[in-house]
Amino acid sequence: MIFKLVLMTLRERKAGLVGAFVALVGASMLITAFGALLQSGLGSGVATQRYAGAPVVVGGTQSFKVTDGKTKQKPLPVPAPLNSDVTDKVAGVEGVRRAVPDVGFPAQVVDGDGGLDAGGGEQPSSGHGWSSSVLGPFDLERGRAPQQAGEVVLDARLADRVGVSPGQRVRLATTQEAREYTVTGVAALKGGGKLRSPAVFFTDAEATTLYGHPGRIDAVGVLVAPGADPDKVADRIDKKLAGAGADTYLGEDRSQVEFHDVASAQTNLVELAGSLGATVVLIAMIVVASTLALSVHQRRRELALLRAVAATPRQVYKMMAAEVLIVSLVASVIGCLPGVLVAKVLMGALSVIGMVPDDFAFSVGPVPMLVAVLATVFAAEVAAVGVARKAVAIRPVEAMGDAQIEPARLGRGRVFFGVLLFLLGVGGSLLPLFFGSVFAVAGAGTGGLVMIIAVLMLAPPVVSVASRLMAGPVRRRTGPHGYLAVANTRANARRLAAGIGPLTLAIGFALVQLCIPTTTASAAQDQAEAGIVAEFTVQGGPGGPPIGVVRDAAALPGVAAATGVIRVQVNGSRKVLDSPEIFKYQAQGVTPDKAAQTMDLGVTEGSLDNLRGDVVAISGGAASTLGAHVGDRIRLNLPDGAEVKPAVVAVYDRGLGFGDVTLPQDTVLAHSSRQLEDAVFVKTAAGADKGQVGKALRGLAGRYPGLKVLDGSGLSAAQQEQAMSSVLTSALPLALVFGYLAISVANTLVLATLGRVREFSLMRLVGAPREQVVRMMRVEAGMVVAIAVVVGTVVPLLPLVTVSLGLTGSPVPHFPVLMYLGIVAVTALIGLGAILVPTRFALRTRPVEGIGLRE
Repeated sequence: MIFKLVLMTLRERKAGLVGAFVALVGASMLITAFGALLQSGLGSGVATQRYAGAPVVVGGTQSFKVTDGKTKQKPLPVPAPLNSDVTDKVAGVEGVRRAVPDVGFPAQVVDGDGGLDAGGGEQPSSGHGWSSSVLGPFDLERGRAPQQAGEVVLDARLADRVGVSPGQRVRLATTQEAREYTVTGVAALKGGGKLRSPAVFFTDAEATTLYGHPGRIDAVGVLVAPGADPDKVADRIDKKLAGAGADTYLGEDRSQVEFHDVASAQTNLVELAGSLGATVVLIAMIVVASTLALSVHQRRRELALLRAVAATPRQVYKMMAAEVLIVSLVASVIGCLPGVLVAKVLMGALSVIGMVPDDFAFSVGPVPMLVAVLATVFAAEVAAVGVARKAVAIRPVEAMGDAQIEPARLGRGRVFFGVLLFLLGVGGSLLPLFFGSVFAVAGAGTGGLVMIIAVLMLAPPVVSVASRLMAGPVRRRTGPHGYLAVANTRANARRLAAGIGPLTLAIGFALVQLCIPTTTASAAQDQAEAGIVAEFTVQGGPGGPPIGVVRDAAALPGVAAATGVIRVQVNGSRKVLDSPEIFKYQAQGVTPDKAAQTMDLGVTEGSLDNLRGDVVAISGGAASTLGAHVGDRIRLNLPDGAEVKPAVVAVYDRGLGFGDVTLPQDTVLAHSSRQLEDAVFVKTAAGADKGQVGKALRGLAGRYPGLKVLDGSGLSAAQQEQAMSSVLTSALPLALVFGYLAISVANTLVLATLGRVREFSLMRLVGAPREQVVRMMRVEAGMVVAIAVVVGTVVPLLPLVTVSLGLTGSPVPHFPVLMYLGIVAVTALIGLGAILVPTRFALRTRPVEGIGLRE
């Protein structure tokens, strides 16, 4: 019986559920898109090439564990390097025919002009030991293998591009000074195919030297014995290497070890898609609840009649749940296909800004679509239960009377939870004023979103109060049209709240998600500019300046100090309650000699003069988060996952500009696969000619091709580029969520306006001309947009101000004015268009016909 009633309702009330249908299609589309990104991140990304002939590859672990009461495991951005003795252990495993160690390092051809080979659209070439060529396998097309230092074999495509043949010489830029090598042979990957990163093969001994990490390797390629099962061999290797910080990789997973940029992109995609997917589900619940609330409001007489003829609350619940189930199933299935297209577009945009490589494979299957359907239906049913509570709350005796008018007050429960959420949001937003930790910034951002959700729950009284405040000015400026618009707004606060609430959410959500990253990026740029006291910054080279640049720059006449910097990611942890909490930090490894002369970190405690050995300097924010002071030891997991407990020798202020953790560079080199500097800061001596020093630094490019010498303005440009990349990474997926909110808001306002045909007809029957109704709606639309813009802007201001105070000491957040105006302009156009356009359509109905339409 209920199912029949549901089908009848859907046939007769199509328009009332269109709003929920469109919102659910959009939710399914976004969940599918982020699910496809997540699946792509869990896939191979790029097919393996140099390891294609090795069924099993042993690489460093891609995660680490922290135990303090309980144990937590976190991923590493790239696989850690291995100890070289792993090769002998693997070679002794049953079923292993040969275990081949592999190392990789930058090795680019220097062209005739002294610059680096551009790569022809490929990744820069890399150097490896000749013994690893069997893992491709590579076949020698011409010449012979390298036999002594100074000899190399080039990949065939690279050799053709630079125009060299066996017997000729080629100059290569590596991790040391550039030098000439004799090309003894040309090799090509068996089976053909274009290498993603062209290979340059050295002798094994020279490759080990250029790799720069004695006793360490990148991976071990395993050639299995004839007839051996690679899976079983991998299981035996896992058992043999238990506790050695090594994992086995088979099939598509081998590319994670071969291409570190792919492994990093996979981690980024998983984190991005996972966090935003959960956010979309929450927003879908809010938006769908709003549209369903409007539908219930328009069906009050119908629902009241059902209650009056003895329909039980349980039956009403079942009826609404069944309606929403049918609508959400159809909508979620329809939204899957465009979701895949959205994911492809987003993947392309992420590759443009450098978050994922251009050749990263997009992967999609049935799982993201199935998850999207289930999540969309779940969000819809949760929203339906909340809305149905209001419908069943009508007492049968009062049903018909209650259906005639809009309730004057919200339910006590809704008011209580709305106020409670708002107070909790305020509390979270104030955290940066009292704590300088990462907890505080994250808490403020969450607090801002909680406040916006609270405003949505309290939207009807907020709209009522706002309309009262606007009543006087609106009436004075617009006359009788304004009088009618104010009266409508005050009398139908709940109906308008269904559209104003999501409109407010769109603006507030966009501001919180954009302004915190832009404020952070701006503060980082300012701190870097203020903290670099060196006159020159040396960058470039084959992936960065070689380590020797620091020594050679310091030896130049007129140079007082040169500091090399390597930037990496580390993790700090501390015990909270009965388990460890792990925090990701940007860190820098610096050459400690005279570092204080080239960079001013804003040290508040201790000194950087003691930055040698088992020590660390940390920012004030990290110190607050980890509960540490000078002299204390903190727990860090370095880039290879190794746990260390260095002593804190200094605490500084400029953590955003330089990283929250500063380590001796020797520590970073020993626990990562890094071989090059990210930058070298050079300070001139007092009285030295800066022009001559700059000329001498640029002269180093003859020994280290590709070096670029930047002055202060160059450093600023680099910081701006990095900041823009960070903002774009946040803005791209946010644009999708904002677009979803905008479409949902427009749909809700259109339905609410089209539902006022009887009202417009009555006004026209009592003498109001058509144009007067349109003018009234213009004023009303302006009030709706104004309320949404003001509330959506004011509510997030508290967390934005406190975050700015905590990060920069200034109460003024970095507010991208053009971006804000763009958000407001789009919101205003959507709000005005969604009200005024359907008003024109509604007025096409003849008054005598419109007045007879049922509710």
